[in-house]
Amino acid sequence: MQGGSAGVLCPRPRKRLSAREEGGLSHTESIDRCIAAVTDALAKLDRLAIAKVVDEFLRAWREGATLFFAGNGGSAATAAHFVVDMSKGTAVPGRPPLRAISLTDNLPSLTAWANDASYDVAMSERLRALASPGDVLVAISCSGTSRNVLRAVQTAHALGLRTIGLAGRDGGRLKDMVDVCVCAPAEWIGQQEDLHMVIDHAVTLALREAMLAESTRVDGTAVKAMILAAGEGTRLRPLTHALAKAVLPVGGKPALEHVLEWLRSYGIRDVGVNLHHCPESITSRFSDGERLGMRLTYSREPELLGTAGGVRALASFLDRRFVLVYGDVLTDLDLGNLVQYHAERVASLPAGAAALTMALCKSERPSEVGIVEVDARGRVTRFVEKPAPGTAFSDLSNAGVLVLEPGILDHIPAGRAVDFGQDVFPALLERGVPMFGWRIPDGAYLADYGTLEAYAKVQVEWPPQPAGRQRAHERQGL
Repeated sequence: MQGGSAGVLCPRPRKRLSAREEGGLSHTESIDRCIAAVTDALAKLDRLAIAKVVDEFLRAWREGATLFFAGNGGSAATAAHFVVDMSKGTAVPGRPPLRAISLTDNLPSLTAWANDASYDVAMSERLRALASPGDVLVAISCSGTSRNVLRAVQTAHALGLRTIGLAGRDGGRLKDMVDVCVCAPAEWIGQQEDLHMVIDHAVTLALREAMLAESTRVDGTAVKAMILAAGEGTRLRPLTHALAKAVLPVGGKPALEHVLEWLRSYGIRDVGVNLHHCPESITSRFSDGERLGMRLTYSREPELLGTAGGVRALASFLDRRFVLVYGDVLTDLDLGNLVQYHAERVASLPAGAAALTMALCKSERPSEVGIVEVDARGRVTRFVEKPAPGTAFSDLSNAGVLVLEPGILDHIPAGRAVDFGQDVFPALLERGVPMFGWRIPDGAYLADYGTLEAYAKVQVEWPPQPAGRQRAHERQGL
């Protein structure tokens, strides 16, 4: 130590570092080039070829066939990722899963064939042992020339399988050997592998949407839907002074948008919406529905027509089986299961017969909701709207989500206010019109946000989490 610096450690002057030494700032140029190349290649992907892959996988799912995936190195990792996404990412509750197997995931079998015969036949021999006619082989090879992958394609054709190729820029030999080929139009193999993963996730999303949509179809035709959004939302004032309650924000977007997206996820594109209070707050946000990939039909009510009267006013639109959703409901329940349950119950009825099925949830406040009693077959035997305190005969209530046959409309008087709970349901029971109840399973979420207290609760709960979510809780009163 020298001079007045006793007891003080003086740092040595720090050498000024280059941009590369400072933290790799110069590396951003190569990173930018890589991202730009992938972005450019993404725009060139053959969407129609990818759609054909979705069709092949959907056909396999319908027929109970198995998807097999084959690849080497990074493509083997892509094959394993595909298997996870196909078997788990496309899972639809209540429907059979899509079966998927990677031919490279059984290391003992793979190495046994490689050691005793040749690595060239390791995948094809596994395929020979596991595959059946109608199954699908997805061969992944960026070069399009991997010998063991091409051998697997030859074996697949001999066994009666359909074949799909995921290749690099020009497809190599693989392109001409498979039924459908999607090429990744990038120069570098790493970017080609990036594109294969994008294809995986695009196929997963499209496939799951298609599988969900099939669960609500009737004779191949999608059902329609109607959302009751005309109410004045008096229990939500002052929030609804200048807004329809259906467009109050939940989770960063209008509540109605969540409902529309839920319907769309089940393949429902045609939706009717009745309007009365602050109608422009709905129409200005959603217009004709094109932004969401849907077709919205509006029914304006100068005077409120009630829950049933509003439906009756759209009779010309509701010309086939339809889903009815009360306007203050948010849910993630399995609509496919509800529609299938309804279809099974009405299958034996004459064509055009009136019938409906209502989703049911437990209620701790029966005097505020419509209480339902069902028999062992699920048929509704009794319904009372908002029974007097102490007179409730059941803890099951109408959850505000129903499936109806258009014949129900014949039982609703036209041109005046009519309520389902007060007027229509009791009349249907008296006339012997079949009504059924479907209990919402534990784990599904359903909430009515029709009061300030309930709206505050939904703001905390939505979106519902897959694990540890609350079960569907009671309606606050329809």
